[in-house]
Amino acid sequence: MEQNPPKQDLKEEDSQEQTLAPFRDEIDEIDSQILNLINQRLSIGKQVGAVKKKKGGQILDQSRERKVIEKILKINKGPANKDLLQYIFNVIITATREIQKPKTISFLGPKASYTHIASLNYFKHSGKFIEQPGLFDIFREVEKNESHFGVVPVENSIEGAVNHTLDLFTDFNLNICAEHYEPVSHDLLSITGEAYDVKTIYSHPQAIAQCKGWLKKKFPHVEVCETSSTSKAALMASENKNVAAIASRKAAHIYELLPVESKIEDYSGNVTRFLVIGKESPGKTGRDKTSIMFATSHVPGALFKALEPVEKAGLNMLKLESRPTRDQNWSYYFFLDIEGHVQDSIVAKTIDKIKKYSLTLKVLGSYPVFVKEDI
Repeated sequence: MEQNPPKQDLKEEDSQEQTLAPFRDEIDEIDSQILNLINQRLSIGKQVGAVKKKKGGQILDQSRERKVIEKILKINKGPANKDLLQYIFNVIITATREIQKPKTISFLGPKASYTHIASLNYFKHSGKFIEQPGLFDIFREVEKNESHFGVVPVENSIEGAVNHTLDLFTDFNLNICAEHYEPVSHDLLSITGEAYDVKTIYSHPQAIAQCKGWLKKKFPHVEVCETSSTSKAALMASENKNVAAIASRKAAHIYELLPVESKIEDYSGNVTRFLVIGKESPGKTGRDKTSIMFATSHVPGALFKALEPVEKAGLNMLKLESRPTRDQNWSYYFFLDIEGHVQDSIVAKTIDKIKKYSLTLKVLGSYPVFVKEDI
């Protein structure tokens, strides 16, 4: 037989509720004020967007957004900490930008690909995210103005450059608007989560390469096949219990798969660099990099002469990558990242000097250098 709680306990509970009631009422009032202020901010943001549209200004203004965050952190008196404030105001700023001009973002699908995850994290889950079957489709959709931005992988800390992305910059006239670094960790996923059910393993070539040591040790006799993305592999695994996929943990949730084993990459610290491509040109932030691509004549010393202005200007060369031009044997495009913004006179003059030693040269964009706090 159930016993009623002692009267003393009931009195204590009533006393606690009476003590908490005014605090809860105050919290409810504050929440109401926060809601009204957020809506007020969004309404003003919408008006700002209308002015930008009329004057031809950019919606994406990372320099202004960064200053807003810096000002908030400077005037903060606590107890809210830096990380909390950065998260809250990043979400609010992104929502304000979205209401100014709802944006569409193309990514390499299906859902739960690492490109999809990077897109969600960079744009703070704000916008309409459209999956594309290939990298070419992302570039094409942005060039046709079907998408405002595209997110594409450009290099991995273990496997190096994503050559297809670099090649596409020669075919499309798009800008690099931003960069984003996304940590990568792979799981082996299947319907049952049992190793003995696995007869075939699918994944993207880069993911397979990053797990080749583990695969050789754990599944030496299982056929490993390449597919267009890790999420496509997860989709295939969700349709056949004898198929496993090397994919992300997010893919496991979306495609209702179980881990055969987690964190199967051969090396920890695996990070992929993604580029945000579009038609906008971000302004200076004070910590920028500029990407260019150029081709030189196939003569001795041509590359040295083209790069010499960078050294003479005292600029930091952050990256140099080469790709065949595809239209002439033994001729190459070079992809160069240098520190600074193209609006900096020293950077602009250096690029002009490189151009003198180049057959062709294209500025791909100036954009903020990624920092961990941007995640």
